[in-house]
Amino acid sequence: MVSTLLAINLALLLEALERSVGVRLPRKVIEASLAEGVLHIRFSHPKTREVDVEPLPLKTPVFIFRDEETGEITALETLDIDQLLRELGIESGETSKYHH
Repeated sequence: MVSTLLAINLALLLEALERSVGVRLPRKVIEASLAEGVLHIRFSHPKTREVDVEPLPLKTPVFIFRDEETGEITALETLDIDQLLRELGIESGETSKYHH
């Protein structure tokens, strides 16, 4: 079970998501939070507001958020990080040397 952000290699996670669903994700992360298994990654702040919350085609609920004005991906959220890591075939030992 992932209990800390230090246990997640965000670059590895984003690369695995891209390979799995074919969506290019930003690499600049300005904020990340983990609470009760929900991982939220913020890439940028929307210029106006976020719309077009788009579910990704995975078994695990994962959503991308887009800027209403530019259409750029501004955030990503998964409702169960442990399930997502299993689905993407990422072992907890691969995520970080700090795993618990």
